Amino acid sequence: MNRLTKYFLIALATALGISLLWMVILADSVDSRTQFFANGSYDMFTPPHPVTGEKASQNMAAQPGRAMFHFFVVTMLAGAMMLTLLWLNGAAKPLLRWGCCAGLALVLYVEQWQANSYFMDYRSPAQDYADNAVFQQLRADTGRPRVAFLTRAGFYNNWLSLLLPYYDIDSIDIPAASRPPADYVAFFGAVDRAPLRKWELCSVKYILGPKEAAEQSFKQLGCDKFINVVMEFDFFGKQALFKCTRALPRAVVLHRWEIVADNDKLLTRLTDPKFDPHTTLLLDADPGIAADASAPPSTAVELVKFEPMRVSLKTSLKSPGILMLTDRFDNGWSATVDGAPAKILRANFIMRAVVLPPGDHRVVFSFSSSADFAWFTQAIWVAIVLGLIATAVGALRRRK
Repeated sequence: MNRLTKYFLIALATALGISLLWMVILADSVDSRTQFFANGSYDMFTPPHPVTGEKASQNMAAQPGRAMFHFFVVTMLAGAMMLTLLWLNGAAKPLLRWGCCAGLALVLYVEQWQANSYFMDYRSPAQDYADNAVFQQLRADTGRPRVAFLTRAGFYNNWLSLLLPYYDIDSIDIPAASRPPADYVAFFGAVDRAPLRKWELCSVKYILGPKEAAEQSFKQLGCDKFINVVMEFDFFGKQALFKCTRALPRAVVLHRWEIVADNDKLLTRLTDPKFDPHTTLLLDADPGIAADASAPPSTAVELVKFEPMRVSLKTSLKSPGILMLTDRFDNGWSATVDGAPAKILRANFIMRAVVLPPGDHRVVFSFSSSADFAWFTQAIWVAIVLGLIATAVGALRRRK
């Protein structure tokens, strides 16, 4: 036995011995780890294995031991074939050498396939996007209200990320926003401290979450009298769809407003418990019309058509008012009132609004990207094309 083979044998024996010792330690602690994951509510939101019936907590606890056993078997097989190749170094046994090489390649292939299979999840669209009574209830509300999630654990995250967009249901929660706009951060930084006011301002009419935990949370926040259970359903425990009776309509006309030019003071006023967003609008600039003290606090608005980049509304007013759509203000949006261009006001710090005189009106909000940004994009493409032409001409000249 040469020195290389000897050192390799020592290293292989050490690795196998350590892995065996580690498997014993993991096997001895599997019960405590199972209890730890069970206490972390893994079993509440993750279904058992459809074949073995193994719970999520049991699977999480068993994974380290299974991984170590996998390492032991692969290391033992690959090590045995490598030792055989080292032992046959220079020996005239080509079939055995080629057999060891093929076996080693097979072991590595199977090991890589099993490692990658953990990240391959074959799903059924018909099952993943299956309709249910909750989505049917949300779609039945033609006022286009939003839904909020009290937790994103387990299936709720899947609903938020996949099912709500699939069924065209709006949510106040965003699956991912790595760089939110400054006004978004400021607004939610203020209203997140008062959840009921946030749901109220953002037209969150429905709330989803575990029933008992949600009811306890509503009582602690002091808003339980404004929230009712719409339906209960069993899905990894008792869940519920709640209705917030204080939510503003997605679009509404208000006939009273206050002007608060300072953003910090506006946000403070917006979250003041004495402020009623159902009767008063907060603006950062003069709308150019006078409020009618004899008018009712609000007038209903009908949503004619609601699309991601175009919203059509209609209403009938007996006195001047300001129509507010509880969607974010952005310079890319434009508005028309009865076909004529209208200025979009910033209402309640972050919402879009337009001034309306008395009468029947049709209001359309439409979105288009900034002209400056469009010219910038076109300039980049022109520069790329000119660069390619210059490169091609230069190459042709060098050939000549």
